[in-house]
Amino acid sequence: MRIAFCDDDPGISSTLEAYLRVYFDEKGEPQPEYASYSSGEEFLEEHTMTDIAFLDVKMGGISGIELGRKLRETNPKLIIFMETSLPEYLDDAMRFHVFRYLSKPIDRKRLFRNMDDAIEQHRKNQRAHKRITLRTADCIYIVEASEILYIETMDHKTHVYTKNAEYSVRESLEYWITQLDPRMFFRTHRSFLVNMNYVTNIRINKVILCDGSYSVPLAGTRGKGFQEAYGKLLVNI
Repeated sequence: MRIAFCDDDPGISSTLEAYLRVYFDEKGEPQPEYASYSSGEEFLEEHTMTDIAFLDVKMGGISGIELGRKLRETNPKLIIFMETSLPEYLDDAMRFHVFRYLSKPIDRKRLFRNMDDAIEQHRKNQRAHKRITLRTADCIYIVEASEILYIETMDHKTHVYTKNAEYSVRESLEYWITQLDPRMFFRTHRSFLVNMNYVTNIRINKVILCDGSYSVPLAGTRGKGFQEAYGKLLVNI
């Protein structure tokens, strides 16, 4: 994990890093890589992927809000904390979905509570971007788990469907159940495993994906379990 601070007041960045070192020690977690920048321009020049960024709203040169927008263009899953004592900037910051706001001076207890949520979000991002190896008869493909719409087994063959392609793979449906995150994928039928992130409608005997572009059967015995799993997913998005 990489955490970056961008603030034209080096004391704020030092304080944040010191607090976070205590946070990770108390959690018994390894320390992430830390990086500090005094301007948005300096941050952008480095081109290093970052997982969590603490950005000062108002700096000389590029503002924290504009910096956040530019960082999101190449790293849409970046978790951004915005540091501010200027509430008039909050509306602009909300337009690109800031994860949390921190008021200066930084309150350690509030920071720690927000970091709990940030770490959980980071783990979700990692699960969603897990890379999967698909072995077909003539080739090997690498896709992200989040790209998979559903998996179907039919006539002793297993087919993996994404928005752009269909792959006939060697492994069984049972194998994929063990490989994919059960918080994201649910077995709606003995022959189907569905990525719940693409569900747009649930009917009595089928599940609709991608606004009607795909549908898969929903066995009556699995309906209640599916609705519970889907409800938990929505709560945690």
